Amino acid sequence: MASSKMVICGPCQQGKVNTTADIWCYNCDEGLCSTCFSLHERLKLTHDHETIDIQIYKPSFASNNTECDTHCQQLRLYCPSHLMPCCDECISKIHSKCTGIKSLASVVNQTNIEESKKSVEKDITSILPFLDKMANNKSENIQRGEQQYQSIKESISIIRKEINKHLDHLEKKICREADTVWGQEKSKLIGFIQEIEDKKKSLNEMKEDLYSVKEHTSALQSFLELHQINHKLHQCQTYVEEQKKTVIEVDIYLKQNDEMQQIISKVQSLMSLGEVKVDETEIIGKEASLNREAQVESLEQLNINNMTMNNETKIETNSTDISYSYIPI
Repeated sequence: MASSKMVICGPCQQGKVNTTADIWCYNCDEGLCSTCFSLHERLKLTHDHETIDIQIYKPSFASNNTECDTHCQQLRLYCPSHLMPCCDECISKIHSKCTGIKSLASVVNQTNIEESKKSVEKDITSILPFLDKMANNKSENIQRGEQQYQSIKESISIIRKEINKHLDHLEKKICREADTVWGQEKSKLIGFIQEIEDKKKSLNEMKEDLYSVKEHTSALQSFLELHQINHKLHQCQTYVEEQKKTVIEVDIYLKQNDEMQQIISKVQSLMSLGEVKVDETEIIGKEASLNREAQVESLEQLNINNMTMNNETKIETNSTDISYSYIPI
């Protein structure tokens, strides 16, 4: 069965009896049980109606509803500005400023259904490639976006590498300078220690010489030797006194460049390395527009050959008077 929902016989339902329909009548737009269908075929008004077995009947979509979904009133009018059927309340509340309001019956009679179906099918056929194109464009956009995303990450990595490279260069430079400065100062300290060791050695030698002054020499010779030792001692004393006045300890440290501290402060104050921007470019122009005017013209197409008369009719709604032309076929 084409329809998964059970269809009830219309005439039986009016008699408050729920009977499963066996036949569908397109003209009456309702289902018929076998009993009602038998009567339906014998009546002069309905014997030539188009019917179909309910097993192969395929219900139409929600357009079969002839009542307004919002106001639950019969759809009697048509707004060409919005291309939609309306009830009286729709016209008074929503379409009061729209022009060219017409009778829905006249629009239906004036519309060539087959031509309209062809027009709608043509529009559907023209829209589908456009939707495919948009979907393909978005897919390509995603691929391009992925590449751009990776490019952003690589750009950040390159910036980091360039910064690190320069910092490594500055680090090596300052380390070489520190090595040179410390090497020089260390050499001075080692030289000073060597001087002290030499003085200590000289004092110890003088001390040994002092013990041998009186043992094997005359008084004059002892005096001269003692005088010589005393002279050397005086030189050592003078050296020590000078060193007391100029005792220096060496400390080495890094005096930061004034600009470096400013750079560090600026780097720490940075909230971001940049801003990721989105650049939107319109790539689909006139071909994207749909011919709404053509649809209106199609829906309002007149079948001139079937016109026989033109009666001016006036419908009075709840809040406004609307004039339209009713053209019977």
